[in-house]
Amino acid sequence: MDELSIKVEIAGGIYPLKVKAEDEENVIRVVNLINTKIVEFEKAYAVKDKKDVMAMVMLHLVAQFYKKAEDTEKELSHLKHLFNDVEAMLVQHLTNIKNIEE
Repeated sequence: MDELSIKVEIAGGIYPLKVKAEDEENVIRVVNLINTKIVEFEKAYAVKDKKDVMAMVMLHLVAQFYKKAEDTEKELSHLKHLFNDVEAMLVQHLTNIKNIEE
C-alpha cells in the first residue's frame, strides 16, 4: 500500500495528511469543495470566526452526504426487489418450458 504525505490547506490552515496514492485526487477534490463552501458561507452569513464557518460547512456537507447515502440505499433496495422479481419470472419461465417439453 503506497502512502503519500501531502499537505492540504483548509480555511487558511495547513494540515499534513498521509493518504493512499489512489485516494490523493479524491482528498484534493474534497479539500477544494470544503474551501469553496467556506467562501460561500462567509459571503452568505455574517460569521467572523473561521471555526464557526467550518462547523457550518461540515454540518452542511455531512447532511448532504447522509441524504445521498439514504437515497442510494433506497435505490439499491428497489433494484434488489426488481432483480428478485425478474429472477422469479425467469424461474417460472424455465418451469413452463420444462412442462411444455414433457
